[in-house]
Order: sequence, then structure tokens, then C-alpha cells
Amino acid sequence: MGEMAKGALHRWLTALALSVALVGVPGAVSAEPPDDGKEPPVEGVSEITKLLGEEYDLLEALDQLDADRKRQEKALAEAEARRVAMVARRNKAEFEHNEAKVKLETERERIRRRIRVYIDLKKVKDWQLLASAGDYASYLRMRHVYRELAKDDEQRIKDYHKVVDDYRVARENLDAELAELQRIEAALNEARRKLERDKAVKQALLESVRTDKEFYAKAGRDLDKAAEALEKQVQNFEEWTGKRLWFRDLRGQYSLPVPAGVITRGFGKVVHPRWGTVTMHRGMDVVPGRKGEKQVRVIYWGKVVYAGWLKGYGNTIIVDHTQGDYTMYAHLERIDVKVGDMLESRQQVGILGKSGALGDARLYFELRLGGKPVDPVPWFR
Repeated sequence: MGEMAKGALHRWLTALALSVALVGVPGAVSAEPPDDGKEPPVEGVSEITKLLGEEYDLLEALDQLDADRKRQEKALAEAEARRVAMVARRNKAEFEHNEAKVKLETERERIRRRIRVYIDLKKVKDWQLLASAGDYASYLRMRHVYRELAKDDEQRIKDYHKVVDDYRVARENLDAELAELQRIEAALNEARRKLERDKAVKQALLESVRTDKEFYAKAGRDLDKAAEALEKQVQNFEEWTGKRLWFRDLRGQYSLPVPAGVITRGFGKVVHPRWGTVTMHRGMDVVPGRKGEKQVRVIYWGKVVYAGWLKGYGNTIIVDHTQGDYTMYAHLERIDVKVGDMLESRQQVGILGKSGALGDARLYFELRLGGKPVDPVPWFR
């Protein structure tokens, strides 16, 4: 898909996401076939039928939705962390504000009393002091005391002004923290809304693939294109000549890459039970067994030649076992290795998931001999 088409796809998906958020999930129909044997109409899929056009790639759309989901989950986590920090700051500002308020009210009552005394002292004239003192020495002492009291009251008034200023600053800080917290809460709600929107769109697309023949066929064609791209990629891997392994000697003795896992789909042609259409499955699907273990382990020694996202396969690891033999582990939730890593047999390489998948969580495993996919099932005990 060209860059212009990708841009158009992204813009259209955004518009579709908004419509889904407003009117519900399109394409959601009953999984049960009707009694009359006719294909059920897919309701409300007019918004997503554009993906049936060959200029669009259904897998590209799903990848875009997965990428958007990851971005929104990251934004949500960051906003939540900011909210936690902001709540702590808000609580601190609230405590400081309340403390300043109590101090202000206490000082206000005290200063009222002192102001009255201060005014009375200011009214006393020197001759009144002299007359009441009886002698000059007593007058000097009384004048000194009055002046000291007046200075103390002046300082109290200045201190009171500082208390008022401190209270105003505490109030402004609290208002600022509350406004910031409100902004973060809004960002959180927006991230949650976008996340739910993208989930709804993906659900609509997957439901259409599952219940609509045209979408199912389009998904098959796009998967074939993804398989061809994978084929070219494998052919372009630089041959690992530094070591020689004997991968093929252990045919029938390997353990499944998911410990105690269950194979739900094998290699070969898959005939749709309702429509009779045929698609090619070039590997096998493995799901967790009774214990629910989701660790994915490499089945044999090798070297990681690819670790990343592949269209149609999601998070994928490809391991070179020399002599043109490769194993592939796809739809991973998490990748635990990187390109160039030398792996030991049964080393954990990731966690099973459903990244890039058209269905539920599973491991897609592929075995390639001489670069070509072969049936992997007989290679396991």
C-alpha cells in the first residue's frame, strides 16, 4: 500500500471510529446461521465496506488500529501517572491552604484587638504622659514603654499582612493544582474514549470478517499477500554460515513452543464450513493448555533474524536454525529477544497473544525448510 493510500486509510479509520463511537458497532450480527440456510445480511457495515476495495488492505487497517490502541494505552498510562502525582500535589496544596486559612483567622482576631490598643496609644499626648507620670524620670520610662508597644503593634500588623499574602498564594496554588487536575482528568477521559473507539472499530472489522463472505475472502487475499511478503523477507535473510546445526535430525522429537499447549489448527487447506471457500494455512495455531501457560519457547538452538511487527502476523520472531531452516512465532503479546540473539533450545522468546490476529489469542507457528513452509505437526512428539 502506497503512502497516500495509507494516509487515506488512517483518515478514514478515524472517521469510522467516530461514527462507531456515536452509533454503535457496525457489522455485529448473530454467529448462528439462519434456519432458511441463506446468508444473513450484515447490518450496518456500509461504513467499513471501503476495505473491500483492492486499494485498501484489511490487515493494514487492523495493524493501524492496533498501533492506535498501543498509543492510546500509553497515553492513558501516562495520564494516570500524572493524575496520581497531581492528586498528591493537590492534597499538599489543600493542606497548606487550610493551614494558612486557620493562621489567617487566628491572626485576624488578634490583630483586631491590637489595632484598637495601637490607636488608643497613638492618641496619648506627651503632656498627658508627663502629667500622669508624676516626675520626669517616670515620664521617660512610660514614653519608652508606649513607643515599644507601638513598634510591636506595627510589626504585628506587618506580620499579619504577610499571613494574608501567604494565604493568597496558597489559595492561588490550590486553584492552579485543581485546574491542572481537571485538565488531566479530561485527558484521561479522552484517552479512554479513543481506546474504546478503536476497540469498537476493530471489533466491527473482525466481526465482519467472521460473518460476511466478502470480508472473509478479502482477508484471505490480504493474508496471501502478507505470506508472499514474508516469503521474500525470508529469502533476503543473510545466510548464517558461522555455525551448523542439525535441526532436521530431531524430527518428531520437538516439544510444542507453548508448554502443554494444544494445536487448534494444522497446516494445509482450510475449507470454510458455511461458504466452502478454501484458504491456505501455512503453519499451525497453538493455544494454552489446561494450565494456561502463555510462555512461548524456541523449539531448538538458533539465531534471531527478525523480531518485530509483521503485517498479518503482529509481533513476530523468526529464528534461523542454519541450512535454510527457520521457525516463526507470531501474534505475540510481548517479544523477549532481539535480532542477533543466540538462543538455546527451549529458551523463552515471548508471551502468547493476539497482536495482528483475525481471531482470539493464539501462537501462530511456522516451520520453513529451505525457506519454504512445511507441515510442522509431524515434527512434534
